[in-house]
Amino acid sequence: MYRVRLGAKRAHCAALVGTLLLLVSEILVASPAQAGPKSLPAEVRAVYKVSFGLLGKIGYFRFNSTVNGEAYALAAEAEIDTAVFDYFGAMTSMGSVLSAATTKPGSYQFRYRQKAILAKKKARSLDMSFNKSGVADVTFVPPDPPSKKAIPVTKEQLKNVLDPLSGVMALSLGKIAKPCNQKLPIFDGKQRFDVVFSPTGRHEGKGGGQVCHVRLIPISGHKKGGGAASVITGNIEVVLRPVPKANILIPSRVTVPTIIGVAVLVSEHVDITMPDQKRIAFRR
Repeated sequence: MYRVRLGAKRAHCAALVGTLLLLVSEILVASPAQAGPKSLPAEVRAVYKVSFGLLGKIGYFRFNSTVNGEAYALAAEAEIDTAVFDYFGAMTSMGSVLSAATTKPGSYQFRYRQKAILAKKKARSLDMSFNKSGVADVTFVPPDPPSKKAIPVTKEQLKNVLDPLSGVMALSLGKIAKPCNQKLPIFDGKQRFDVVFSPTGRHEGKGGGQVCHVRLIPISGHKKGGGAASVITGNIEVVLRPVPKANILIPSRVTVPTIIGVAVLVSEHVDITMPDQKRIAFRR
């Protein structure tokens, strides 16, 4: 019985880690020198290695962003492959930058499939649309109604929120002088939570950069004592490394402490294309 429970707990944490890595790795922050959408890179492609506790390397995370005028398109996917758990998740988000401080998501999609030892295979998709005030519609396939034990999400809590990927643009265009002093209101289709960033100092390793602590603050949609934050045992830590030629910071390392081990995401390579088509490559 102990082995079964441990396997189930590892699978549950691995699924949450996959989601958390997709969320935390959104951080692509423009530097204070240039804050408008015209100065953002036209395209960014990034690949990260994912490790988890004693399991070592368990998969990859990939991120892509494109900006064309005021329109942005974002895509991210995570692959996790272990002896007890396989997971693939993909997100896409599209929206517009209305000003140097306002990001408006338009649509968001999330699809995943997972297979855990001693458990049924799962596959689900989510489509979410936005209007000028906030979330307009949420559709799950197959249907996934809220649990009766979950804290209800109110209409007021869905106003002016971001999907998990549109936080990229919000972070790029807001409070750029202090990238670690921010709070993002997020709705992922089921749960409403805040992602709170706080500065902890400078990174002394290769490439330098800034270090942020990240906390997930549950608001609604989760069961009492549950939600993604329930398996986190401390602060998520993100190291932001500067890329001077592109005038941006990129997340070079993300550390997520959980109840059964520490998940670590490390950048393998990042390729940046500027509006004038100049290209910059960053390697580990």
